[in-house]
Amino acid sequence: MHRFKSILAMLLAAGLAACATQGAMTVDSGGTGSASPKYRNAIAVRTVSGGQAMNIMTVPGVPNEPFKAALESSLAAKGYLAGPGAAKYYIDAEIKDLEQPVIGLDYDVTASVTYKVSGAGPAATYPISTKGSASFSDSPIGADRIRIANERAMQENIRAFLLALK
Repeated sequence: MHRFKSILAMLLAAGLAACATQGAMTVDSGGTGSASPKYRNAIAVRTVSGGQAMNIMTVPGVPNEPFKAALESSLAAKGYLAGPGAAKYYIDAEIKDLEQPVIGLDYDVTASVTYKVSGAGPAATYPISTKGSASFSDSPIGADRIRIANERAMQENIRAFLLALK
């Protein structure tokens, strides 16, 4: 019975470790170039869809809420996030695909997200696909490695979107 409880605890810990976190997906203002005056304090994130919560029985995903929080934090760091009721532009992001390996020592994840920016004028669409990797040296636990690769792919995706907003 004690052995069963230990195995169950390890599975739960691995499952919790596999959930993507906001902090690891957030992009700081460095490395994305100068901010566009057009978007300064003018953007709000309206919706994020297509995310998938982690499931112990399947490959872990990226839930909508942590991704939305990371996108908002990244926009705030860049100076783009509007205050309450002050947005001129709205972002709707849809996580289209998260290509993940099933097994391996090194994990490469490709994240495809489509961002739609609407507001003044016609809406602009930004389909962005980026890659994130994690190796055995990042973590010996497979569920943790896939989480790290997911977070890196999503962080790169946000970074590419911020660069495209110029």
